[in-house]
Amino acid sequence: MKLPLLRSLQRITRTALATIAATCVLALKVSSAHASIAYGSINNFDTVNDTGVEAHGFEIELEDIHSTDVTYTFDWNHYGKASISEDNSVQAHPKVRVRWESGKKPDGTWAAYTAIPAGPIAPTQGHQFTDPSVNFGGEHFGTGYTVQPTAVRYHWLIDNGAGVLIAGPPVQVATPTFTY
Repeated sequence: MKLPLLRSLQRITRTALATIAATCVLALKVSSAHASIAYGSINNFDTVNDTGVEAHGFEIELEDIHSTDVTYTFDWNHYGKASISEDNSVQAHPKVRVRWESGKKPDGTWAAYTAIPAGPIAPTQGHQFTDPSVNFGGEHFGTGYTVQPTAVRYHWLIDNGAGVLIAGPPVQVATPTFTY
């Protein structure tokens, strides 16, 4: 009688340990998903300024499409209307840049910025990123296009110390592949 009971307990223990291990792995995956710095996808996303410095703009680079393929930009943020430029220096691989950037005041200082967050920003607080009167560490951006780019890169624009905007570290934004 004791041997079958012992085997049952061993099976239950193995199952319980496997369940606990699976739960721990899932918890790690879920917590890393929440560590993302953007919520949404290229058409409509919130992103947190985690550069460690005030940002003065944002840029999306799209490879192998033309500026005429861009259908819209989301322009309700601290930087206003985006500029769209096309680089055809490599004929077979054009690049489009959608860029929101601060202008400068007459004294040479930046007219707009995105603050450094004071602490973690919950995803639902990101709804405030669409309100330019609020500045607590993030913005809302988005762009649309009619041709699928072969690569998409996102960057905050930061001051290089000489009053010139440069691309900051890469920003992770979901970029779905659309079938047209």
